[in-house]
Amino acid sequence: MTVGAARTEKDECRRYRPIEVSFDTRNALLDQEIGEDWESALQEQWRSNQANVRMGLLAEHGTIDGETKIENYRAMGPAPWSIAIEHNRLMRQIRSAFTQGDFYPALVGACALGERVFNQLILALREDYAAHPATTKRVRRQDTFTNWEAAIDVLEGWGVLDGDLAGTYMTLKDLRHASVHYDLNVDSGDREPALQAVLQVQRLIEGVFTPHGGPPRFIPEVSGASFFAREAEAIPLVKRIFLPRCALLSPAHRIYPSQGSAGWE
Repeated sequence: MTVGAARTEKDECRRYRPIEVSFDTRNALLDQEIGEDWESALQEQWRSNQANVRMGLLAEHGTIDGETKIENYRAMGPAPWSIAIEHNRLMRQIRSAFTQGDFYPALVGACALGERVFNQLILALREDYAAHPATTKRVRRQDTFTNWEAAIDVLEGWGVLDGDLAGTYMTLKDLRHASVHYDLNVDSGDREPALQAVLQVQRLIEGVFTPHGGPPRFIPEVSGASFFAREAEAIPLVKRIFLPRCALLSPAHRIYPSQGSAGWE
């Protein structure tokens, strides 16, 4: 299986399936309520799974103030489902800081990641939108962008962000300016502003980079997998960001672990 293979004339029946993805569902497992009406064996299995997750988190983050760390971890919800790309590694560092109770680093890190993501998107997609009315001279020429409002307007104009995600970005912008430029009304070392920043940037990442879903991006009603619709392959975000991390597969295919190495075949 080749990830990022280009389509040829012989591949008309094939569709792209996201392969390089990032997710962490431990939080969802911890949040699962065990029903009293479940079979006893199933209850015991779930309790064992939850205990193993808790032990893993304590091994990762330390046992001192362990319960507080687990509460912090759970407050963030599951890590966002995303195509595997640089921001996933940085998101893990931010989540680790928040879990540890290092709220200001988590706050500033989440805000900085938001800025990094809109720079990544603009630089990756601007050639495809060179003639678009939302593409300004500054967008065409600059190599980095720090004006949040302008960047958000551009991405919304291109259709990369919908209205809800643009609003989420504006919320993150306000948290960023208050924490970095010193707002007396905001104690940036507190848990709540850090939590809000983490939740906002996670919402952005999953909203833009999610590797599954439905129309118009994905083929509808495919059980257990997501495939990009043929028409969606021309969308700049899909073409530039997603397809290099997808495998071009026929309707009859199997994916299984590689023998003797990490990865999939």
